[in-house]
Amino acid sequence: MAHEANYYLRTTVRRSLSHSRRGFSTIIAEVMMVLIVIIMSAIVFVWVGPTFQSNTGQDNSGAAYAEKFSTLWGNFATFAIPIPESLRSCSDTQYYGMAGCTPASGTYITCPPSPITTATSQAVLVSSNSVCVIQANVGGVYVQSGSNVTVIGATINGLLAVDAARITLKNVNNAGFTMFLNVAVINISGSTFYGNPNWCEGPGGVGAPCDMSIFEGGPGIFTMTNSTVNGELESEVGHQTFITSSTIVGRLEVESADFGQILNNKIGVLDLDQNGIIVISGNTIYGNDPYFDQGTGILYGLNRWCGSGNNVVSGSTKGACIGNIEIDITNTGSIPVNLVAAYMSNAAVPGPNLSWKLLSGGPSHNSFPITIPVGQSANVTLQWTPPPQLTTLPWNGLYFIFVSSHNNFVDGYLYFGHNPALTITSQSRPQNRICPPCY
Repeated sequence: MAHEANYYLRTTVRRSLSHSRRGFSTIIAEVMMVLIVIIMSAIVFVWVGPTFQSNTGQDNSGAAYAEKFSTLWGNFATFAIPIPESLRSCSDTQYYGMAGCTPASGTYITCPPSPITTATSQAVLVSSNSVCVIQANVGGVYVQSGSNVTVIGATINGLLAVDAARITLKNVNNAGFTMFLNVAVINISGSTFYGNPNWCEGPGGVGAPCDMSIFEGGPGIFTMTNSTVNGELESEVGHQTFITSSTIVGRLEVESADFGQILNNKIGVLDLDQNGIIVISGNTIYGNDPYFDQGTGILYGLNRWCGSGNNVVSGSTKGACIGNIEIDITNTGSIPVNLVAAYMSNAAVPGPNLSWKLLSGGPSHNSFPITIPVGQSANVTLQWTPPPQLTTLPWNGLYFIFVSSHNNFVDGYLYFGHNPALTITSQSRPQNRICPPCY
């Protein structure tokens, strides 16, 4: 019995020790798993932390999340109104070598019938509210109210259109003077114009020589492309005036237009005055008009909003061309906002091209940072220069970005001439991009 009891005791002890070792191993395994999880978590934190910071800005503190700001309003040539200007009448054609408002009796044919395909030295009188197409050489062309006239590939000897609906000139050679008064739509392409050297619309007054070629006046749309004016072109009181890729040997004057855009032309002298909005870009200006202030390249008068860039100018420039963009930004967060950078069309805006002030009042500032206290708003004014590849309207929206000291940013689009120019407001968010190019 004693021998059996001893044997049982030894067997039981060995089994207990075996169970204890297995239990201890389980404990060690569980502890190791916990340590592995802690180590892996630390590794993930070390890797994710900088990556997250790089996507949300250099400041990952609570300040970056407490900072909030948004756009309120924008102005991109929105409220520029021209200064009124009186117009000449058709009776003034006596100074241009044309005999009044209508051709003399017995010296003209009428249109319709249309088209005119047979050449004639007589003038053409287009009666009111008619449609006329001229495809042959004729004398002077007189267009009465409400008419729609198209001249294609012909030589004419002067053109007078009063209160017409539409005039289209394509590959036309006009040996005489051209006058448009209150024409709703004018389209000129590939055409050549001459004029009367014995009349001037300028400092010399009536009768002074300056080789006037075209006078256009009235609240319509005037478009000229790929054409040559061997003299002076004056456009007054237009609604929209577009002159593109053309040569004006003498003076080009655009005055009292709602909007004028002058792109990629060759010009003797450029004279801009009393316009609401005027944009000039990509022009070569020689400053060599012998009839008008010789040595002057550009003369800027009082234009409400003017944007100029990418021009080559010989001679002096008188006056200034100033076109600004305005954006209102409000602080909607719980800490002050410091805007430290701005971008227009993905190009950094230099500090000297910027001014800002709080809407609540106070002085104007001309450098970064733009500091906006909690609950307040600031008006930011930026100078605008036409981009090198500017095209004729309608333009795409102008993209802008403001970046804060905590690398939050707000962006948006301004639309030229729209009211409001900022059609959609936006709220600040963490910067996950590299500026520039800010894509």
